Amino acid sequence: MKKIILFASLVLSTAMWAQEKPIISSAVIAIDRNNDVKTAKEYIDEAEKIITGKPLSEIKSKDLAKFYFYKGKINYRVSASEDVAIKALDPNALNKSLAGYENLLKLEKETGSDRYTKDAQDQFQILANDIARRGIEANGDKRWKDAYDDFMKTYELKQNPAIGLTDTNMLFNAAIMAQSGEMYQEAIDIYKNLIDMNYKGVTFKAVNVETGDTAIFPSKPAMERMVKLEKFKDPMIEGDIRASVYQSLIYIYSKTEDKENYAATIAEGRAKFPENTALLKAELQIFFDNKEYDKALANLDQAIAQDPENVVMYYNKGVILQTELKRLDAAIEAYQKALEIDSMYSDALYMSSIIFIDSANAIGKKMNALPLNATSKYKALEKEQKAVFTTALPYLQKARESNPTDSQVKNALMQVYRALKMYDKAKALAEEPQ
Repeated sequence: MKKIILFASLVLSTAMWAQEKPIISSAVIAIDRNNDVKTAKEYIDEAEKIITGKPLSEIKSKDLAKFYFYKGKINYRVSASEDVAIKALDPNALNKSLAGYENLLKLEKETGSDRYTKDAQDQFQILANDIARRGIEANGDKRWKDAYDDFMKTYELKQNPAIGLTDTNMLFNAAIMAQSGEMYQEAIDIYKNLIDMNYKGVTFKAVNVETGDTAIFPSKPAMERMVKLEKFKDPMIEGDIRASVYQSLIYIYSKTEDKENYAATIAEGRAKFPENTALLKAELQIFFDNKEYDKALANLDQAIAQDPENVVMYYNKGVILQTELKRLDAAIEAYQKALEIDSMYSDALYMSSIIFIDSANAIGKKMNALPLNATSKYKALEKEQKAVFTTALPYLQKARESNPTDSQVKNALMQVYRALKMYDKAKALAEEPQ
C-alpha cells in the first residue's frame, strides 16, 4: 500500500514539474496574437514562479529560452506602455526585461542555439536607451544613487557583445552622480578609470541631410561612416573635459581631507594641463598654505599671462607681496594693475590704502619718539605723515563708494579723516547706520 501511495506522489510531482511549458505558451499567445499585455504579464510571472521552484536542468533548453525571451519582451511592453494601468503592473518591469534578455543570450550561447539571439540583441540598444533615460529622470529628481545605478547599468549593458560599445559618457555621468550623492569612493574609482582611458568627453555631431536635425554619434568612425554614406553632413567634434576630471578628484579629496592624494592629483593635473586656470589656482592654494610664496607668485604670473584681464590674480599677487613678503612697492604695482582693469575693485583699493596708512602710522611712531625740543623735525614728519594719509584718502573713498557695507573700509576711512582733521566727515561716517 505504501508503494502505491509513493507512486501516486511521484506522478503528481512529475505533473507539477511539467507545468511551465503551457503557461509560457499562453503568455506567447496573449502577447503575440492578442496583444494583451496584462494577461501575458500574468502568465509569464506565473511561469517564472514555476521555473524558479525547480532546477533549471529539469527544464528543456528550448522552453527556457522561450521563457527568457518572452520575459524580456513582455516586461519591456509593460515598462514602455503609455497606459498608466499597464505601466503600474510592475514598477520593476524594465529591470526584469533586461534580466530576461541577458539570461536568454547567455543560455543560447551555452547551448549553441540562436533562435532568439538576434531579436534579443536588437532589443539591447533600446533597453540601454530606456535605462539611460530613467537615469536622467532620477538625476532631475536628485535621486543620485538611482541615477548612478542606471548610468552604470547602461555603461555595462552597452559593453555587452550585443552592442559592443564602450560608452564613456555614461561612465562619466555615473561618476557625477556618485559625486553628487557623496558616494566618493565610487566616484574616485570611476574618475581614475576615465583618466586611464584618456577620456575626453568629446561629442561627435553631424546634421541629418533629410531632416536637418543634429545627431550625436557614439564615436568618430560612426559619424564619419554616416557622412560618407551622405546621410549626414557638416561633421563636428566638440569638447575636451579631461582637466575637469582632475578638478572633480581634487574636490573629492578636499571633501574627504585626503591631503596626500589632493596634492598628488593637483600636481599630475598641472603637469598634463598647464594652461588650465582652475588647476593652477588649486596649486596656488597649496603653495600659499605651505608658505611657498615664490612658487605662488610664479603661478600668479602664469595665470596673469594666460588671462591678463583677471583682476583677482593681480590682487592676490599684491596680497602676497604686501602681507607675506613685505615688498610694498611691488604690491602697490600689482594693485594698480588690478585697478587699471577695474577702477572700483574694492579689495585692491582698500589694501592699497593700508600700505599708506601703515606707512603714516610708522611716521607717527617716529614723531612720538622725538624729544620735546625737536620741534622742527616733528613738524617735518607731521607734514610727511599728512601727505601719506592724503594719498590713502582717495583709495578709501572709492572703496567706500564701491562697497558701502564693508566695516573695515569704513573704520579705515574714519581713521584717515581724523588724521587729516576732517572731523565733520569722520563724525558723519560714524553716525551712519550699520
